[in-house]
Amino acid sequence: MFNYFKAIRIHQWVKNLLVFIPMIASHQITIQNTYISFLAFFAFCLIASSGYIVNDLLDLKVDRSHPYNKFRPFASGALSTKNGLIIFLILTLLGFLLSFFISNLFLFLILFYWLLSLFYSFKLKKIIILDIFVLGILYTLRIIGGSFATELKMSLWLLAFSIFFFVSLASVKRLSELVNLKYKSISKIEGRGYYLKDLQIVKLIAIIFGFFSLIIISFYINSQEIIDLYSKPLSLLGMFLTLSFWFIRIIFLSIKGKIDGDPIIYALKDITSIFCLTAILLLFMINFI
Repeated sequence: MFNYFKAIRIHQWVKNLLVFIPMIASHQITIQNTYISFLAFFAFCLIASSGYIVNDLLDLKVDRSHPYNKFRPFASGALSTKNGLIIFLILTLLGFLLSFFISNLFLFLILFYWLLSLFYSFKLKKIIILDIFVLGILYTLRIIGGSFATELKMSLWLLAFSIFFFVSLASVKRLSELVNLKYKSISKIEGRGYYLKDLQIVKLIAIIFGFFSLIIISFYINSQEIIDLYSKPLSLLGMFLTLSFWFIRIIFLSIKGKIDGDPIIYALKDITSIFCLTAILLLFMINFI
């Protein structure tokens, strides 16, 4: 059973919490919106996990020669390819069935997310730079999905911030992989199109897109619409400064080779990151006191 949970990468489900952002950002935290957001969360979990299965099956050869990925259930032989295909079908059907009961608009978005993630696994992940943008879009679709599910309007400021911010985080993931290659004297990321010589351009993308995401969010939190929602506007400044500190630190750590892979998964195990998230949540909650 452990291998099945490992195969669907249940630890990655934390990313799907992004569907709650439209409800939280609009201060429309009702029982109905919370219920619908949870349905959307589980729909994304099922569909995203089906994509992870496909990705692992396609990367079998690469994973078996990777120092860490060789322990994945399919690469290690703990689960067979047949098991993988069965799990993929079950997850996909359940994901679409759940999406159908949420709304037609959400169902179409989930379908687009699923197709894009499959296309990414088959082709796009091997195309440099484009793969980073696709990952950023897949993250952003989770937030849009939350908006579609709850029928809450999503600000264009929030949409723009999400795209820039998640493209930056996707770049940080590639940056950390390239930096680790440098320390291991390896010239290419296996199964991807990146070579060690691409390190500087990936670093530049991570910094520039991250910088612009912070500029966008600074304008967003100063808009009249947002100021009217918060009883203590100074808390917005605290949230912005905390986010800026966290992001700059993540960039710094990735350049130093301290992050191995996904920065979001790293953040879940990093005390400083947990402290920053807690601080942001507390600053948000004081507006309801």
